[in-house]
Amino acid sequence: FRTLKKISIWVMMVLGSPASSTRRNAGSEAVKVLKTHLPKVINELLCEPTVDDVLDHMHRDLREIGVEDFGVFRFTYEGLPLEKWLLGARVEGRKLARHVHRGELQASPVFRHCKEALEPFFWYDTPHEPYDAERFKLAREDGVPEALVVPVPGPKGAIGVGWFGSATNSRSELHKHRFTIQVICIAGFYRLKELVAPPEEPTQSRLSKREREILVGVAKGMSSEEIGDMLHLSDRTVDWHIEQAMKRLDAKNRVQAVVLAMQKGALSI
Repeated sequence: FRTLKKISIWVMMVLGSPASSTRRNAGSEAVKVLKTHLPKVINELLCEPTVDDVLDHMHRDLREIGVEDFGVFRFTYEGLPLEKWLLGARVEGRKLARHVHRGELQASPVFRHCKEALEPFFWYDTPHEPYDAERFKLAREDGVPEALVVPVPGPKGAIGVGWFGSATNSRSELHKHRFTIQVICIAGFYRLKELVAPPEEPTQSRLSKREREILVGVAKGMSSEEIGDMLHLSDRTVDWHIEQAMKRLDAKNRVQAVVLAMQKGALSI
């Protein structure tokens, strides 16, 4: 078994304990184990052989942090039906469609905002035009659940997006685990895109030793200050190296830089 599969089996065994206090402790332990193994999560997602394997892997890991439903989209040509934008999902189609404007992703305010946003945001917090206000109002009245939206940045705006819904419709839970969700989303996006669409020409990305050391820390969820303490650097120096690595990799944020570096073989963890 792979390392994460062993962890998942262990978590399931512990969660099966009859004592409620044990289950609560096991739940927090599962989250801790998942976060500390994020580099392995990225590696394993990038190596899954089929679309179903990628989606099953994502679903298993996301459920450990309270995410029950998700969908991953690539941005493609306007006018194509929604199913041509969808790389994969683990959610009822009806539930997903309630978050998409008339079933057309390019007509959604989320799509417009992803052209500018680099970091995750909540669906109900999406900036929108006055003519969209009624739609969000009706969504609340109809009980459309909250979702965390994760843009996948590209050189000229987002190239894709992930949609993630909490099992308990909890903003606080989604916010607490947004970094882990972002990592899983971006790694899953690139693997799904590889499997669904023809691979792009390989890019040679040469990272310095220091850039690789710092990206390893980023992959482990460390802040710039924590990485600086580990490597005896100032946090400003750490940020500068991250910016240089992002430029080499054509990444728009640090999470994307880690995933791209690992996908291109420029970083081994």
